[in-house]
Amino acid sequence: MQTNKSNMQLANFFNDNWMDQFFINPWTALRSDDDRLHKEFKPRTDVSETANEVKVVCNVPGMKKEDIKIDVDEQHRTLTISGEVKKEKKEENETYHCVERSVGSFSRSVYLPKNVDLGGIKANLEHGVLRVNIPKKVLERKTRSVNID
Repeated sequence: MQTNKSNMQLANFFNDNWMDQFFINPWTALRSDDDRLHKEFKPRTDVSETANEVKVVCNVPGMKKEDIKIDVDEQHRTLTISGEVKKEKKEENETYHCVERSVGSFSRSVYLPKNVDLGGIKANLEHGVLRVNIPKKVLERKTRSVNID
């Protein structure tokens, strides 16, 4: 069943002689309204750690802080950054010759170690770079004596 679905999707991709049109006139074959050509937006993300904190750095060019959501799941110890890059309105009589920018919703999750302070997380967005700093806390090692009966 899956093979038939995949074959149908592939057939639909080429159903309007897209490949033939590409070799005749590539500029009309690469229409900006053709969603088959748009890649999913997935921001490049770095996760690093120092002695004092865990850092998550995400490239989100052109996004405002209102477009980005940061959630912390304390039970599963995950930090999730999500948002949406929306398609720009197309001007009337505008012809695109190349479309490389990605659009769509995204969600990136990072597992956090046990020794971070989930209440002390700070985030900053500047010049299209989101920086999330998660401070570490010192884990108390509790030792107790056990009486022998």
